[in-house]
Amino acid sequence: EYGDENFMLEALADIREGNERGRILAQGTARVGEHYGIKRLPVIKKQALSAYDPRVIEVTGISMMLTAQGADHTTGNLPTFECAGKSTEELALESLKIQAKCAAVDSLGICVFGRSVTNVNPDLIVTALNDAVGTTFETEFFDRLGKETLVLEEKFNKAAGFTSEDDELPDFFYQEPLAPTMKMARHHFDEVNRIRDRWLAE
Repeated sequence: EYGDENFMLEALADIREGNERGRILAQGTARVGEHYGIKRLPVIKKQALSAYDPRVIEVTGISMMLTAQGADHTTGNLPTFECAGKSTEELALESLKIQAKCAAVDSLGICVFGRSVTNVNPDLIVTALNDAVGTTFETEFFDRLGKETLVLEEKFNKAAGFTSEDDELPDFFYQEPLAPTMKMARHHFDEVNRIRDRWLAE
């Protein structure tokens, strides 16, 4: 039951002890669901979703669909973006732009939580990089690095056996309205993948 503190304490103790139940729980949401025969699992590519519900926080939902890591909100989180009335293409392009920025700072070892500074000041980042290591990158290097990283991540996933179908949200997001807005997911893997592939090729 949600909010069962005793269950959580016992589960953490089992994981720490490494007993049979603890070893199952330590494998994460997808494998726990598979073990117990649970079908309604909030996972993408076997990675559990965070508290950002893709039925409402749609740009972040698309980011979680597309990211190579699966359901990783840190790769493209725009929780305050106004999604109402916007098309899948409009939202997917916002997702891709923020994903590229996150991929760039991640590749450079910069904290993603500093993006209120880094994302609006690529000149600062590139200048600091040039000063630190003696390179002569132009500002556009930042955006190019982000895009190239997304391309490499996608190639890695394809080589690992993932397909575009793995980018789909779990069925219940499309079937169950979320109160009080009663919104359901409206974006599917085929359309967001076409938009992503076109954007990466630009």
